[in-house]
Amino acid sequence: MNIRIIDIARMAGVSTGTVDRVLHNRGRVSEEKRAKVEKVLKEINYEPNMVARFLASKKSYRFAILAPTYSSGDYWQLVCEGIDKATDELKKFNISTEYFLFNQYDRFSFVNAVNSFKEKEFDGVLIATLFGDYVIKLSKELDAKGMPYIYIDSGISGQKDLSYFGGDSFGTGVIAAKLLLNEVGAVADIIIAHIRFRYKEISVQMKTRENGFMEYLENNNFRGNIHHIEINPDDYTMSLLQVKDIINNSQGLVGGIVLNSRIYELVTLLEKLDVDQQNKIRLVGHDAIERNVKGLREGRISFILSQRPELQGYDALKAMGNYFLFKQTPEKVNYMPIDILIKENVDYYSNYKL
Repeated sequence: MNIRIIDIARMAGVSTGTVDRVLHNRGRVSEEKRAKVEKVLKEINYEPNMVARFLASKKSYRFAILAPTYSSGDYWQLVCEGIDKATDELKKFNISTEYFLFNQYDRFSFVNAVNSFKEKEFDGVLIATLFGDYVIKLSKELDAKGMPYIYIDSGISGQKDLSYFGGDSFGTGVIAAKLLLNEVGAVADIIIAHIRFRYKEISVQMKTRENGFMEYLENNNFRGNIHHIEINPDDYTMSLLQVKDIINNSQGLVGGIVLNSRIYELVTLLEKLDVDQQNKIRLVGHDAIERNVKGLREGRISFILSQRPELQGYDALKAMGNYFLFKQTPEKVNYMPIDILIKENVDYYSNYKL
């Protein structure tokens, strides 16, 4: 039923003005009349038109987004698409967002983005936590101001963030190790490939994933060798020689992993090997971005672990909105599902849209 204020007033035996004052908690209402109105509201399970209420209040909220820049098809594009979808849905509640983007491989770029953010007034902020120490410093400043903030991508323990939305980075590392160990065995050689950039930055997420990966190996009788190699996407000469040497000196299969979303860089390097050498490699990657999915479909990657980046961006911003609009405090930790993708199921996953 479409219940109107006049209907509630008639059922409670009071004036429409009294009902209006009770609904909006304004003005003076006797306890007797308030009880009558609240009794009717409970009986009819009344739900106010929240959109109309917030439009009438003329209250607006502005949220900042501190996130990395991205190219088409990158992981962070998917996160930001989720944020944009949530922003579009929250516009009717007078909520807006503004991005402050930074180079995820340059902490000084993050500092510049933070400084730009500080020059403006916001009610809350979503923070991509790639640079742990700098994020903690910012978090303490926000604590002092009483501004709520939500972490995305990777959590940082011991902080006063309102909430965290993202994957369980340690758990993802554990799962990656288990999958790879099942592929290559407990005495195999395993390559942990690091992609070279101008600045040798390792994100909070990558460190935590590696901790989970190594702990699983240690706890499950791994007796093989771990090789850390650096891949220069502009010159594969050195890393290609290293990989060839590892394969040629290995008695069995060789495992390979990249701790961020760039497993496709390792795939590109391996394409320069002989077919027999390529067939000895088993790879596990992270994040179902287009270039990684291509490698999965072609059989060059055995597994991709994905944490639904669109959903984490969407849920994080909706949680911030609900905190201000409806005084709903989100759960402190909100882990995304860890999806294990193979070439036989990746198309179903790719069809999923928010």
